[in-house]
Amino acid sequence: MSQELWTKDWERINETILQMNSESDVLKAFNRFLLDIEKLIPYEKACIYFYDLSANDTVKDYIGQGFSQKELTDYERYYCNIDDVVDKMMPNKEVIIKSTEAFDLEQRKETEYFIDYVTPAHTKISLDTNFRWNLENREFCIGSLDLFRNEKDTDFTAREMEICRIFQPHIELKASNYAFLFDNIAHQYALTNAEQDVATMILRGYSNEQIAEEKCITISTVKKHVSKILEKSDSKSRIEFICKASGNQ
Repeated sequence: MSQELWTKDWERINETILQMNSESDVLKAFNRFLLDIEKLIPYEKACIYFYDLSANDTVKDYIGQGFSQKELTDYERYYCNIDDVVDKMMPNKEVIIKSTEAFDLEQRKETEYFIDYVTPAHTKISLDTNFRWNLENREFCIGSLDLFRNEKDTDFTAREMEICRIFQPHIELKASNYAFLFDNIAHQYALTNAEQDVATMILRGYSNEQIAEEKCITISTVKKHVSKILEKSDSKSRIEFICKASGNQ
């Protein structure tokens, strides 16, 4: 049964949706969304993840609030592969779950993911909402809005779950723009898989040094990929490529 919301809840919900849709840059829009939703659902940490379950690199992109960069990077590089929540977020249906209801907590406390990641990150209480970000590959491309509280905090309520349920279709609609931006640049400019990975990181604002570190390749290799990306997109600079790929030119 749906939880009745207050008038002030609806006002903030409508304002949050309006602000999210007014920003054309998908990642900026979701970053603003995370800041705005805290007024409705207080949290200690929050993130939005884009997963491609068919890819070797499962995490396509992410935005976080309250997390250290190390926590986000460690999750992207390893812990996403053993995250017990991901299995419950499959894209064939809309799901909103609380960790306190979705798991046998005593069994969960014995898992590697809980011991080595959840506990140090203080994310023992979570509220997770899934969405599909690429309808052409909906069997594998899922995303999740994850809100976290410390074990000592109060659990998420039925009202807060209902708020996430209202946001769910709006998040999914906005996320479809992510697929258009990042997945279509390969076809638009005939990029190889390696070039597409580098192009995606350029669009996220990574420097050559950061790309090399993230992909475990040399700076020289990064520069070769960047050069080919600029050549294929007929761009004179990274800024020009970003503008073209983002539709701002």
